[in-house]
Amino acid sequence: MIFVLTGIVLFSCSKIRVAEPMCRSSELYTPAPPANAACIIRLDSKLLAVASDNSGWQLPIGKSQANQSAQCTAHQAVWLNTGLNVEVAEKLGETRDHVQIYHCILTSGFDSQIQDFPVPEWAQHKIAKIEGVNPFETSAKQWVDNVDLIEIRALFNQIN
Repeated sequence: MIFVLTGIVLFSCSKIRVAEPMCRSSELYTPAPPANAACIIRLDSKLLAVASDNSGWQLPIGKSQANQSAQCTAHQAVWLNTGLNVEVAEKLGETRDHVQIYHCILTSGFDSQIQDFPVPEWAQHKIAKIEGVNPFETSAKQWVDNVDLIEIRALFNQIN
């Protein structure tokens, strides 16, 4: 009986870690070699962006894993930073820092009018905000230093 109670107390006090979903990328595209990757998620005229405690907006970005396609790195970055399970579609381009940028699609059931998303307690990088921002109504000063806002706008416009 003591073992059962001890187990219940230990489990109830531990931080719950949500299992990561399997990579979801469109079957229309060949898996890309490992690379740093990010997603552009379009919500009508808004772009899903994240911000850390003391920094500006940025795309959910992931670091290359030796045994993982760039598409799966992009998927994992969105999941770890936002808790959203997206489908990775076509490659939109590559930044000057060699980050592969993919068009990622929210699964059905999301209303494109949602502009503010709750931050999961287990999100990485101390994410403070997840929002839909208009990339054409923000200035470069509102984004992290290494983001080329003109490039982000051009890639955003590639998505119908």
